[in-house]
Amino acid sequence: MTRTILVLAVFSLPLSPLFAQLRDRRPDLTAYRDYFLKQDDTAPKDGAVRVTFLGVTSLLFDDGETQLLIDACFTRPKMGQVVVKRLETDPKIVDAVLKKAKIDRLKAIFVAHSHYDHALDVAYVASKTGAVLHGSESTLNVGRGGDVDKKQLAKYEPGKEVKVGQFTVTVFESKHSPPIKFINDDLGETIDKPLRQPARAKEYKEGGSFDFLVRRGDHAVLVVPSTNAVKDELKGVTADAVFLGAAGLGKQDKAFRDFYYQQTVGTVKPKLVVPVHWDDFFEPLTDKLEGFADPIDDLPAGFDDLIARLKKDKIQFGLLQGFQSVLFPAKK
Repeated sequence: MTRTILVLAVFSLPLSPLFAQLRDRRPDLTAYRDYFLKQDDTAPKDGAVRVTFLGVTSLLFDDGETQLLIDACFTRPKMGQVVVKRLETDPKIVDAVLKKAKIDRLKAIFVAHSHYDHALDVAYVASKTGAVLHGSESTLNVGRGGDVDKKQLAKYEPGKEVKVGQFTVTVFESKHSPPIKFINDDLGETIDKPLRQPARAKEYKEGGSFDFLVRRGDHAVLVVPSTNAVKDELKGVTADAVFLGAAGLGKQDKAFRDFYYQQTVGTVKPKLVVPVHWDDFFEPLTDKLEGFADPIDDLPAGFDDLIARLKKDKIQFGLLQGFQSVLFPAKK
């Protein structure tokens, strides 16, 4: 069986009765209802920071004056579309997300890596809002393909602080989650020319993976979008909270989980850990997201292992649904 036939066989599941069976086998998130964070609708001011979860690893940071965004994939095409069609931003969907999330003061977008589930809509959002698009050369080629003004393109300089309003963002080189054969086995490959839409999902090459430390006054939040880490890369970093990539965590062995936890949470020692990249991004972005079913992922195994480790270290585990926010109050 050729690679193409195998990929189509796997990803045609949404078009078949088997996919319906997989949908019925989604993990039961009510088992984690006690971990969902309480929504605080207080407007951020005087140094408070609100972080809103917009699916996959898209996170909106807002201090009441300035907004910055990690990633942007709001169109979320169906699995069948990803396989057989070229992908493009749906302006109506993205505009609706921007309105619902009240994204009206956006100054910067930082992209974890250049796969479509992180970067599909970044060019449109940058052009629509005037925000600066920060990323690898691959991500900048996504921007160029979307005709983003060159003045809005900024290439990463890992380790260097970037000022965005009262925020500072430090970019760290990281590693993508362990590859899945035929799906994201392009790790290390780059986008070497402007990528114009519509484009195949496989044209969105990884182009390097990155973590982000977002600071605002006394607040520090670490975002680890991919389920992997570079040894000692975060040494010396501290943060109040970590938004931790959980994609595929339940499929990894104990040695991998030990390393991943120690190099991220164990190093940074936060008070709160919130998983990201756990939701089924083949479904629309709503306020009731669902996790992937086995065999794509084993969400309960990943969550349960993480919860046990955090309890041992007396660190809070918290979950956010789509469009839900957590407020880090002003420190006195």
